[in-house]
Amino acid sequence: MAQQLIRETIVSLRSAGQAALERLHASPLCAHLKGLEPYVAPSLQSKTQLALLGIAGFFVLRIVLASFWGAKNEQFSMGKVRRRAIATKRKFTPRELAEFDGKDASTPLYMGVQGIVYDVSESRHFYGPEGPYCNFAGRDATRGLAMSTFDSSILSDLDAPVDRLDDLNGTERATLEEWVEFFAGKYTPVGTLVDPPAAPKKDQ
Repeated sequence: MAQQLIRETIVSLRSAGQAALERLHASPLCAHLKGLEPYVAPSLQSKTQLALLGIAGFFVLRIVLASFWGAKNEQFSMGKVRRRAIATKRKFTPRELAEFDGKDASTPLYMGVQGIVYDVSESRHFYGPEGPYCNFAGRDATRGLAMSTFDSSILSDLDAPVDRLDDLNGTERATLEEWVEFFAGKYTPVGTLVDPPAAPKKDQ
């Protein structure tokens, strides 16, 4: 399927490129360039070379205008993603969060990332039972995201306090921050992750 998509994309690009060249040959710009043929080097006198020259000039002009007025189609940056406000005040312990692991299709699928619980139901194909990141469903995925590992051994015990991540190094913290910005921009927060209640002390 992926190979078919790639082939279709290449065909579409070729068709678009051919159409662009045909429109350029018929444009006043190309006619003007043809008038300059006696004054340019012989290597630029063919129609194809003139078309390429016109295309290059178009992109140069576009870059200059974009730098003057400001690029409107700014490249995506995780650091510029707007964080969404948490709509509810619900607090999840790790064990309560585990109830939303996506195994029941009628319930939402939640994930914890640096203390925030997100509804990732729209990406059930990634985080659901059959997805490649199913180990993160209903769990605190923070450490795994920071360390770029999706193995279940990285997950904390459900009855343990929330992972404080004190041992992460600089690279891992930078990676985590990118993930935090990604989740904050893409998914809706539904609550916060809190420590489970302390176990009652046994009488001595």
